[in-house]
Amino acid sequence: MKDFFKTSSFKVLMITVVVLLGLIIYTASAGGSFLANILGFVSSPMQSIATETTDGVQSFVNLDGFSKEELKDMITSLQEENAILREGQVKLRDLEQENEQLKEQLKIQEAVPDTEMLSASVIGRDPSDVFFGFSINKGTLSGISVGDPVITKQGLVGLVTQAYATTSKVTCILSEEVPVGAICKKEGGYSESGVVTSNIQTAASGLLRMEYLSNETKIEPGDIIVTSGSASIYPENLIIGEVQSVEKSENDISHYAVIKPYEDIKNVKEVHVILNFPGKGEETPEETTSGVDSQDPEDAEAVK
Repeated sequence: MKDFFKTSSFKVLMITVVVLLGLIIYTASAGGSFLANILGFVSSPMQSIATETTDGVQSFVNLDGFSKEELKDMITSLQEENAILREGQVKLRDLEQENEQLKEQLKIQEAVPDTEMLSASVIGRDPSDVFFGFSINKGTLSGISVGDPVITKQGLVGLVTQAYATTSKVTCILSEEVPVGAICKKEGGYSESGVVTSNIQTAASGLLRMEYLSNETKIEPGDIIVTSGSASIYPENLIIGEVQSVEKSENDISHYAVIKPYEDIKNVKEVHVILNFPGKGEETPEETTSGVDSQDPEDAEAVK
């Protein structure tokens, strides 16, 4: 213990204590001004910044010179400006969407020449429709009519079955009411035709069936199925989908191919309506009415 009082650590400790005691005695005799000056030196810059910020905010939001009516007018003016900005944003998004639609339409028309098309957006779906039909935001005023094919860049989607002034209803190819004449073209000049249709079971899985294939069919998984154009309801060579498998029909007389569309028909949002194409309307009455509901109830009854 005696050795500790002789160490340098003890000496430093004593010097520190003496300095602190002297500082306290001096501060007390000077009325605390020395300590206050030290603290003031440290805190002054922060106080200056806080004061300038507060003054700036008060100046910005100083509304003492305005009456209630003037404040109401200011609020109304700001609300109107916000409404104009929101409207501008909506128009900008519409223009961007239209631009994208036109780009896709141009690509499709390059692949399917001599066709007249119109872009449209899906605006609603009937939850009770097990075949996933939908409504679009274009109608007769835009040139759409009953029987117009509906496609995307991925392929055939369906057929316009009801047309109104500004909207139309599309029945999808997943519906059993929209049969499509189809063909499979293979290397070596081989081709085989059939009818693509669906039912509740296949539609639930988003699949189609190509019926009436011969027992000697050479169609196999991976083959691409396109429209034949034979009935002139659809242009030829519109892509329908890809063969998943080939099965023997329930009647054991023929075969059918299970087809998966390239387009996710259940969730499609943007489409193109084919308004006109070479050969359209040259089919027989039986062919034109197949799978198409007239918008006139009397006509619809006559078709049935």
